[in-house]
Amino acid sequence: MRTRRSFGELAIWGILAFCGGALAGQADLAARAVQGPALLLMVTNFALTLPGRAPVLLIALCSWIAMPAVHAFVTHEINPGIVIALVPALVAAAGGSLAGKLLDTTANKLTGESGAPRAAEPSMLPTRAVLAVALLCIGAIGIAPTRDLLAAVGHPVSAWLATIWQVLTLLGWIVCTPMVLLLGRSPDESSTVTSIDLVRHVVTIVALAAIHATLLVTITRALLIPMTPSAAALIRVAATVYLPLDALTYIAIVSLSFASDAERHRRDAQQREAAARAASLDDRLAALRARLNPHFLFNALNAVHALSQAGRSIESSRMVEGLTDLLRYVLDERHAFVPLRDELAFIGRYLELQRTRFGHRLSYSITADPAAEAALVPQLVLQPIVENAVEQGMSDTLDGGEVIVRAQTDADALTLTVDDGGRATDSKNGLGLANTRERLTTLFRDRARIAVEPRPTGGTRVTIELPMSVSESA
Repeated sequence: MRTRRSFGELAIWGILAFCGGALAGQADLAARAVQGPALLLMVTNFALTLPGRAPVLLIALCSWIAMPAVHAFVTHEINPGIVIALVPALVAAAGGSLAGKLLDTTANKLTGESGAPRAAEPSMLPTRAVLAVALLCIGAIGIAPTRDLLAAVGHPVSAWLATIWQVLTLLGWIVCTPMVLLLGRSPDESSTVTSIDLVRHVVTIVALAAIHATLLVTITRALLIPMTPSAAALIRVAATVYLPLDALTYIAIVSLSFASDAERHRRDAQQREAAARAASLDDRLAALRARLNPHFLFNALNAVHALSQAGRSIESSRMVEGLTDLLRYVLDERHAFVPLRDELAFIGRYLELQRTRFGHRLSYSITADPAAEAALVPQLVLQPIVENAVEQGMSDTLDGGEVIVRAQTDADALTLTVDDGGRATDSKNGLGLANTRERLTTLFRDRARIAVEPRPTGGTRVTIELPMSVSESA
């Protein structure tokens, strides 16, 4: 996948590459051999392209242009021999980019991830970054002792060869990390390290160090670098310096693997727990809905029956038609949450249906803040409360009563109130209130509240407070 970069980011990478090339050019002015400055140029380009953000061609050209620029600024002449430095600059930049891709693959092996990269949690460091920093730090630590041992045996370009060995070692560890993970993993997948595991780890480290030393000297010979004082002596030097470094790298990789395994197990456990909670929530809501729907249907059909018994066939027929629309909404289980405007529209149809039953004795009003209409609420959250208000308001007075529904919102809360004109009560019992309270507790825990209190002017007020959540389609 192509990485998108801004012009500012490209400029920063270009400036860093130019500075690295300028340092190599400054070193070239004082060097007696070209290998040192060329190696400095290559290491700079390799390091800049390793993160995978800097374009290879940009890094190579900017660093290469800086070398003759520094030479011309100091000596007032152009050294045509520097032109050939473009080749190692390109090779090193391409090598760093390739190593970065290998590092991604290795990090995926390390964490057990496959396919598209997973979005990291804010508190976690990316595994690629941790692995890259660990390997680069160990590589940097090893340059000085390797150079000193090579100088002690009389190698003519000890600093240059030490740097080459460290770059090759870095690449080797990136490529071989999957094998190290396979060798370092306990056969029974246990996190406990036994004495047998310790022996196996020690044998693995010694074998890897021996193979490492042999391969480095073999590659050194293939690059036509002098075998001074001898190949056997260089192997002894490599084995001496890389046994502790390889042990440190091996321990770092295996430790990071254990940490990644623990994190993956923790994440899997959280996902299983979340799935179990979701399944439990669905079951509880289904049970609540199974109790709510028959309750509503029974009351509605009872009202139709009462109208029919009273000989009010027109009103009962109109009520049956309205009941059909209401049942579509009540029995629609596709959405656990609906916009408040839909809930209020349902309440309006329900109250209009009840007015067919009670006639002029029932009056109602429904008002809502414009911002509240888009808020998401549990479906049928108001219906049991409004139904209680109608029954209580109509049963306590011959003159009837009024049902007032209001919806208000502030920055983070939605407040729904239902007032009736019946006898004032602070009762917290009743099927409607019990169902609503249980639903709110299941859905929101302690972030929702329902209160029942007497109105100052008579009647009862039910207040529901919900956390504010707005529909994406609003």
